[in-house]
Amino acid sequence: MRQGKAEIICTGSELLGGKLNLYIPLFHERLARLGFSIEREQSSGDSLETIADCVRGALLRADLVIVCGGLGPTFDDLTRQAAARVLRRRLVHSKACARTLSLNYGLKKLPPNFRNQCLLIEGAVPVENSNGTACGQVITRGAKMLVLLPGPRKEWEPMFPDFLDSRINAFFGFAPVKQVRLRIAGMWETEAEKLLRPAMRRFALASYTILAGPGTVDFIISGDDSRGLVTKAANSCRRLLGGKIYGEGEDSLAAAAGNRLNAAGKTLSSAESCTGGLAAELITETPGSSAYFLGGAVAYSNAIKAALLGVKAATLRKHGAVSRESAREMAAGARKFFKSDYAFSVTGIAGPDGGTAAKPVGLVYFGLAGPRGVRLFSRQFRGTRKFIRACAANFILDELRKFIE
Repeated sequence: MRQGKAEIICTGSELLGGKLNLYIPLFHERLARLGFSIEREQSSGDSLETIADCVRGALLRADLVIVCGGLGPTFDDLTRQAAARVLRRRLVHSKACARTLSLNYGLKKLPPNFRNQCLLIEGAVPVENSNGTACGQVITRGAKMLVLLPGPRKEWEPMFPDFLDSRINAFFGFAPVKQVRLRIAGMWETEAEKLLRPAMRRFALASYTILAGPGTVDFIISGDDSRGLVTKAANSCRRLLGGKIYGEGEDSLAAAAGNRLNAAGKTLSSAESCTGGLAAELITETPGSSAYFLGGAVAYSNAIKAALLGVKAATLRKHGAVSRESAREMAAGARKFFKSDYAFSVTGIAGPDGGTAAKPVGLVYFGLAGPRGVRLFSRQFRGTRKFIRACAANFILDELRKFIE
């Protein structure tokens, strides 16, 4: 069964000037359900000619072309004009869009910049924007479909379940692509690939994607599951990975640990140094975390480690803040101070400075305190300061989920 080909064009000069575009995984998830694979993604500056060139090429190659951005009210919002030029169609004023904007914003007369939001490509079907002023547009030409979306995620994302899913499916009718995302911790990308190679060889007709994170890996299996291909491949991968899988889909490490705490009816606290509260931040991003997370201490200085967590002066003097001994006392001190069932500690050298031959940049010590005592770990991470901190936060959350009884 044929799979549809889609291309994504994201407009905005900021995308070429250092801003990270995180939209493609979001589009991939939505389009896979509709039977499409994304063949190409392009970023275009705010130039009429550049956007038109991107749209023209994409329409030659793909069944479905989505342009995200450039529908706003300012001078550099040129997506409508560029698409109209490629399709050789006029831009027409939509009274329906004007009425919607007037009602949504309580305006008797639309200001001049709002009038741009009411321009539709001739023959386009408007897509209502429930969170902004720029409506989307759907244009078909032969067997092709062009979709224009506003740039902000909060504006375009609801357009899929509200309208686009049914519209795209009715026009193309491709079979949905099943996708299973296995979320893995405690392995690097190359380790996961080596371990999973037998499953990939056995179920070679499925498609596989491996995404590396800071101490985590996402392994995505996708394809036509009408004969159970993806299901069988995923089950084989699950057996090979075992406890390295902490979740699936959008599950997070923090939520995996939180679920264990909730199930056990236990509480948690934290003591962080080099991660600066990053692990606690990840925990509190999970809805309902207040049921088990009591609080945490960002004990950056030795004075705070001693005064708040009870790390002994002799320990700091003899072993230093970055040591197994300090990690032990930090974890035990946090558990005592917050009166929690479990506590963790993180202390290390995130860099880029501060390392020595004995304690290089990236060396991190961890402690996990619980009803049966304290367990200690150490890891050597390599990378930027941000990457080392993220690896450390993910590592302790992974070990926490396995530590809870």
